[in-house]
Amino acid sequence: MTVVYVTDGILDKTARLLASFADESESEGVVYWFGLELGDLAVVTTLIVPDADTSTGAVRTSAAVNAEAVGALAGTPLVLLGQAHSHPSRWVEHSSVDDRDTFAQFPGALSVVAPHYGRKGMKLASCGVHRHIDGTYRRIRGAQVEEHLRLLPAVRDLRDRTTLQERRRTGWLQRLRLQFQGAHNDD
Repeated sequence: MTVVYVTDGILDKTARLLASFADESESEGVVYWFGLELGDLAVVTTLIVPDADTSTGAVRTSAAVNAEAVGALAGTPLVLLGQAHSHPSRWVEHSSVDDRDTFAQFPGALSVVAPHYGRKGMKLASCGVHRHIDGTYRRIRGAQVEEHLRLLPAVRDLRDRTTLQERRRTGWLQRLRLQFQGAHNDD
């Protein structure tokens, strides 16, 4: 089965988007994950927020809304890899409604459930990671999660902070010396 990679930046943005559904009234949210498939791996690159009906507190999308989401990326190499959606509490299992109504209903599709409407972020350890296998969604647990979904850093800053601080200090002293020398040479 394809291993899907997602950056911590995409997870952070997904959580913020999910939480935005609950801003005005307590409501679950949904974000579709699109990306590139590259043989045995895929990479989430793009988030699409469908115009979901959340008036009941749950998420419902129509065929027209889902077609609009897919159509937004027509002509690109991006494909639907799955979705993230939120639940109000720490319970992150799939309900029977989630199993039946989740838009991504194809082998290998991911469905990641964020607790607390996504308001507390999306640490994979606290999310429910579900995969569409043999015609149904199954929860992936523990160490097996990495066989399906892996986290990548969005940014890695490898600068030596000690050296950076020294350069700043040295630069400040050098500017002060030049300023003093310039004022002294004007006499």
